Amino acid sequence: MIQFQSLARDVEIGANSYLLTLGEIRILLDAGMHPKREGENALPDLGEIDYGSIHAAILSHAHLDHSGAMPVVQRSHPDMPVFMSPATCVLTEALLHNSVNVMNHKREQTGNMDYPLFTHREIGQISKKWQARKPGRCFNLDRSGNTTCQFHEAGHVMGAVSSLICSEGRTILYSGDLHFEDQTIIKGALLPQSGVDVLILETTRGAVARAPEYTRNSEGERLASSIEQCLSQGGSVMIPLFAMGKTQEIITLLHELQMKGKIRTMPFHVGGLSIKMTGIYDRFTSKVRRNHHGMHMMRTKGLLNTPGKRGEMPALEPGNIYALSSGMMSERTMSNRLGRQFIQNPRNLVAAVGYADPESPLAKVINSSRGEKVQLDDRHDAVERNCSVENFDFSAHAPREDLVEYVETLKPEMTILVHGDQPAVDWMKQDLETRVPETEVIIATPKHEIIIG
Repeated sequence: MIQFQSLARDVEIGANSYLLTLGEIRILLDAGMHPKREGENALPDLGEIDYGSIHAAILSHAHLDHSGAMPVVQRSHPDMPVFMSPATCVLTEALLHNSVNVMNHKREQTGNMDYPLFTHREIGQISKKWQARKPGRCFNLDRSGNTTCQFHEAGHVMGAVSSLICSEGRTILYSGDLHFEDQTIIKGALLPQSGVDVLILETTRGAVARAPEYTRNSEGERLASSIEQCLSQGGSVMIPLFAMGKTQEIITLLHELQMKGKIRTMPFHVGGLSIKMTGIYDRFTSKVRRNHHGMHMMRTKGLLNTPGKRGEMPALEPGNIYALSSGMMSERTMSNRLGRQFIQNPRNLVAAVGYADPESPLAKVINSSRGEKVQLDDRHDAVERNCSVENFDFSAHAPREDLVEYVETLKPEMTILVHGDQPAVDWMKQDLETRVPETEVIIATPKHEIIIG
C-alpha cells in the first residue's frame, strides 16, 4: 500500500514537508522552515514520526521553506541519506549556515531560547549524509533496489528538481517548485510527458490568473522603461530581491537590458547574502543547464558594486540601482535600513519583482499611497512614502494555466495538490476536475493520510 501525508501545519506555503510511505519504505519529501513563524512552531509537524523510521529523504531545492528543517529531521534520523542535486548541496549548506546566524541574532534580540534550532557544527555533520544525484540518472532509495528515483529539472531555481519515484509497480512524480518557461538564467522544466500514475503538484500561483498578453520579454521592457524614467529624473531604483535565485536572475536580466541599450550602463549595488549566493551560481555556470553558459557575474567588469566590508550600507545617492536582499524588505536587513530613507524621496522608484507576503514591509510599501506613513521596522518611526512603486512579474513559479496544461498532458490517475494557500488549491481542484475529469484531485491537508491505490 502507498500512502501520502502532508506534514505542513496548515494548507499554505510554509514549512513544506511530506511523507510518502511505499509499503515498508518511508520517504521524506523536503523539510522546510516556515518563514513567518518562530521557534519550533516554524518546523513541520514531526511529532508522530518515530526516531530513525524514515529510510531516505529527497530535497527538491535549497530554499529554506523546503530545506530549513532538514538538520532537525536528520538529528532524529542519523542514518537517513538525503538525496538532492549537486547545486542544491552547495546552496543548501550556505543557506543553512546563514539561517543559524539569523537564529542566533533573533535569540539575542528577542530572548527566544528555542534558537538556534541547530548549529553550524551540526550542518557540517549532517551534510556528510547528503548524496548528490544529477538529473536523468536513476538511483535507489532503499537497499533492496525496489524503490527508485530519477530527478528531472524543475526550472525554478538552480538545482531545483522534480522527483520521479517508482515503487510497487507505481510511478509518483513530486513536482517540488516548478516553472516551465525559461528565465534569464535557468531554463524551463524538463518533466515526463507520460507514464505517471500520481502527481504531487505545487499550486503557488493557483489563485491568480496571468494576463493572456504577458511575456517575460515584454515585462523586461516595461521594467527597463520604468528604470530609465526614474534615473532620467534624478532618482534611484531599489529592487528588493531574494538572495538566492531572484538576485541572480534579475541582475542578469538588467545586464541583458544594458547590452540591448534599454538601460544605461552602470554597476548594480548588491550586498549581504546575495554576494555569497551569486558566487555559488558562478561556480556552477558551466555545470548546469542554463542560459549565459560560462558567465561569471562576480567577475564581469562593471556589473556589480559590492560593499568594501561585510554589512556595510551602500551610499544612498541619485542615479543608482540597488539590487538588495531581502526580497520582502524584512526588518533588520539592508533593504529595510536603506528603504526607510529611500521611500521618502519622490524621485525614487521601488520595483517589486516577485512575491511579497501581505504582512511584509515590502507589501506595506506596495499597498500604501503617496504621502502615507509606512512602518517598515517596529523599532523606528513610520516614514512617509513619497517614491513611486511598481510591480513586475518575474515569478519563478509556473502560472496556474501552465500547471493545468501539464496535468491535461499527463492525465495521471491522481493529482495531489500541495504548496498553496486555500484559495490556490481550491481553484486548482475545481478547474482540474472540470478540465481533466479522468484524474482524481485531492487537496493535501495536515494529518490526513491519502491512500494511493
